Amino acid sequence: MKKTILISTSPFGNPISDYFNCLANKFIKNNYKVIFIFDGLSKANIDIEENKSIYYWPSQRPTKFSDFLFYFKLIKKEKPILCISNFGSTNIVSLGSYILNIKNRMNYIHTTSKQLRVDSTKNILKTLVLKKRKQIIYSLNTLLLTNSEGTRKDSITYYKLKREKIKIFPLLIKHSNIKYKENKEREYSISIVGRLHPSKGHRELLYLFKECLVKYPNLKLNIIGDGYLKNELIKLSKELKIIENVVFTGNIPNFEIGVFLSKSLINISASIDEAYGLVNIESLREGTPLICTKTAGSLDILSTKINGLYMNHDDKKSLLNALTLILNNWDFYSKNSIKTFEENYSLQNIEKHYKQIIKECSF
Repeated sequence: MKKTILISTSPFGNPISDYFNCLANKFIKNNYKVIFIFDGLSKANIDIEENKSIYYWPSQRPTKFSDFLFYFKLIKKEKPILCISNFGSTNIVSLGSYILNIKNRMNYIHTTSKQLRVDSTKNILKTLVLKKRKQIIYSLNTLLLTNSEGTRKDSITYYKLKREKIKIFPLLIKHSNIKYKENKEREYSISIVGRLHPSKGHRELLYLFKECLVKYPNLKLNIIGDGYLKNELIKLSKELKIIENVVFTGNIPNFEIGVFLSKSLINISASIDEAYGLVNIESLREGTPLICTKTAGSLDILSTKINGLYMNHDDKKSLLNALTLILNNWDFYSKNSIKTFEENYSLQNIEKHYKQIIKECSF
């Protein structure tokens, strides 16, 4: 009888679920059976191929007793030797796997505590309660995976977790199907991709971008994404008299983000904190250099003066200075961006992740 691996994640079609699907294929190739649980609303369970099945949580977000009961029954039936959870399923999968004594219980931590606090609208008491609950849930896992060294350090400090219990697994993504564009083929623009929430630093970026327009008056800033700060950001752009140079695209499908990045000269990450910054990886893949604030994720991804440069919200000339240095040597930064992606973040490196998980497990 084949040993079973259970993975709870979002439906296929985004970089995170594609990563887990690629990992699943490695398990299947090595004679394991893999079961996925997706957010659902009671869709039919299906076998999509030999040794790979999909189940759906009863609720759109698996936080209810019906979800726990569903998971309990599934575990009793399938008897997995490893359960991997992330995002909304973390609590139920971690608790259920612990109660049923699944030998190997893993959770992937995608977000830093600072990100959660900056974007949170909860009061202090509720925040402390949720922190304690998450601390307990994480402790029920035999291993925690994080996407960067910064996220690992944050988890150790904020949740008081043991260092040896956390391993770094940077998210890997597919190669681009977009033809690489030389400098002269690109638009005269820079881009930022992400939800329009406080932690992403859009407000701070607009002030820095205004300084850039003194030297580069025709440069465009593409703000890709949506969120409750949109009207405020439009108003600020008008007040700063830069609205003619700022393009608010709204949300675009994930598969089109690469197109925007491949046409941009530089990708900006202005986050106050960021656990990883998936869009930074997508940018490197297209040969688009980075300018980032120093965050948990960017410290792993950005190699200064190699594939990008840092900026500082408190230094109004920092974006301008970084922009000028990269534009003056764009080909160098672009080629190194692709090299960084190939060596560290391509899905072709999935074999290393598979072997590391096997090494960490008790089968």
